Amino acid sequence: MGKITDSINWMAPVVRSKQFWLMLGGAAGAFCLFLLLLNFAVMPLWTRHDAAVSVPEIREMQAEEAVSVLRDAGLRAELREQPFNPNITADMVVDQNPLPNTMVKPGRRVYYYVNASPREMVSVPDVRTRSEGVARDDIRAAGLIVGDILLDTLHNPFEGTVTRQTPQGGHMVPRGSRVILWLSPGIGLNQVRLPNIEGLRPEDARREILAAGLWVAESAVRGDTIRWTEPRHGTLLREGTEVKMHTSEPPEDYNPPPSPPREPTEDSTGGMPLPGDSGGVIMQEFPFPIVDDPQVDPPGETPPDNGNRPAPPAPPRPPVDRDDG
Repeated sequence: MGKITDSINWMAPVVRSKQFWLMLGGAAGAFCLFLLLLNFAVMPLWTRHDAAVSVPEIREMQAEEAVSVLRDAGLRAELREQPFNPNITADMVVDQNPLPNTMVKPGRRVYYYVNASPREMVSVPDVRTRSEGVARDDIRAAGLIVGDILLDTLHNPFEGTVTRQTPQGGHMVPRGSRVILWLSPGIGLNQVRLPNIEGLRPEDARREILAAGLWVAESAVRGDTIRWTEPRHGTLLREGTEVKMHTSEPPEDYNPPPSPPREPTEDSTGGMPLPGDSGGVIMQEFPFPIVDDPQVDPPGETPPDNGNRPAPPAPPRPPVDRDDG
């Protein structure tokens, strides 16, 4: 308690002193003067607030000319494209921000809006069945870019050739677009059966063949309906084997194989195997159902009249194995 009293007693004369308040006021005034000098003298020199540039008029200029004018004025140019308006000259500046004659700092960014002309459209070349190198050259010659090169799961006889592409050949795309290619892994090891495509349209027949894991060249087809194929339908072939489709009439010696047998199916009465089934059970066929009563007439027969004509004999019964032991 005594120490606190001593401190107050020491500060009391200082607080009552006019010299103390004069010094304190002088220090505060000097600090305020320093802030004023810093704000209105030092900072403008440092940041060049007093420097100003008038934004030039660049509207109705071509884009390249506008950029050059802005750079000569000590400003930066940044492009903003607008949808193409056919009523305005292409690649012409239609607006700017800030507007002309605005005073801005040197190095200020000026946005200029251009009526961007539509990109030139080019046709995608069809490079299927071509080697990777030839396909690349054709795509670049068309003004396009080769995109990803992927290994396809679709087999064909020519390993490393293009089997698919995106976009497809003949499509119109902007110049500089990317084209993705798939390459063939060659002939496969598995064997598949060539389906019967006779009577189908070429596009439908080609889908059937590709779905079966085989290969067909579209350029070999000229007509509207497939008449015959090489090899003949039903032949077992390795995956990717090429099939030739013909729309002309088959030659005289063309002898297509018989249609393969249908897979056995269960009947609706109990699931018994059909004749010829590999299950080992063969059902003997009869012209009419077997009955135990010989007096019952089989289907299709008429009963005897009341005259003296004898009744028809009973149908034969199937042999029955007997155990004599």
